[in-house]
Parts: sequence; structure tokens; C-alpha cells
Amino acid sequence: DESNLGFILENMRTGEITKYNLASATEESARASAEGAVQEKAYKATFPILVNLNDKPLYIMGLKDNAGLVKEYALVDAVEYQNVIVATTVDELLSKYANKNDLELDNETVENIKGIVSDLKSAVIKGDTVYFFKVDGKIYKVKASVSDDLPYLENGQSFEGQVGKDNYLKTFKVQ
Repeated sequence: DESNLGFILENMRTGEITKYNLASATEESARASAEGAVQEKAYKATFPILVNLNDKPLYIMGLKDNAGLVKEYALVDAVEYQNVIVATTVDELLSKYANKNDLELDNETVENIKGIVSDLKSAVIKGDTVYFFKVDGKIYKVKASVSDDLPYLENGQSFEGQVGKDNYLKTFKVQ
């Protein structure tokens, strides 16, 4: 049986050491998952680095083409290694991870907005219901998990919230 039963991570800034007692994927399993996510491109994963992102152990690695150039980056959940996020830049990778897990990144700017909902639509994206609407001609998005009011939202209703990256609302409240 090849698996990790736990691991130790050190915070390089503070020197603090944290021990994780949990079963997780090996580095090779993480590489295989990342390569599988882009199998049509035949990229090869670099050796993964184990990182702690928001108290969650994740493997991060580059994905190289046949010429050995890094074309994309992958983030693989160390515990549920079938959960893979792929992006062309590290910033985009972290942004995708934050959006998927309803997190705010430290460098992310948040803007407060108020408005009246128009042209309301919804779609299921990667298993999450996302509501789209316009305010003054600009399109905003909000995941259903942000507010219990969203399934009952109608055109013409006033709201307030905080907008993060890619016009996703981090908070949402009907007024």
C-alpha cells in the first residue's frame, strides 16, 4: 500500500511546525491526477510541492510540454486528489481555488456595491448554481451558497454586497 499517513509542514516565515495526521495522496498520485486533468495535451507534471492553503494541504506543480516548457500549473487536493484545478498562471490558479472554495485572497480587492437587479439568469457551473444579473449594464455573478435569498431573487429587487475578482459577489443581501 502506497499512501501518506500524515506529514509535517513548516511555516518558512515563522518557523512554526504543524503536524497533519491524515491520510493523503503521495506525490506520484498527485502528479498522475494533474497529468490526467490535461491528458489531451500530454503535459508532464513537475515534482509537486506540498503547501498549506487556508489550513488545507495541497500539492502545487507545473505542467510541462514536450519541449520542457511550463505551460500550465496545477493544484491538487492532498486528501481528495481527484480534485484538481489547472490554470495558465499561478495567480489565476489561486483565484480559481479561492472562487471554488468561497475564499478571499489577501491581495484581492473588494468593492461595496448597491443596485437594482435586472436581466436575472442562473446556470449550473461545475456543480454550483451561479446567478447572473446586470446592474447599470454591468454583469455580476454570485454563487447560490452565498445567500439563502438567491433562489427567490427577482428582477427589480434592490440589493447590496461586496464584489471580488471577476465580478463575483462575496456577500449578497436583498434590501
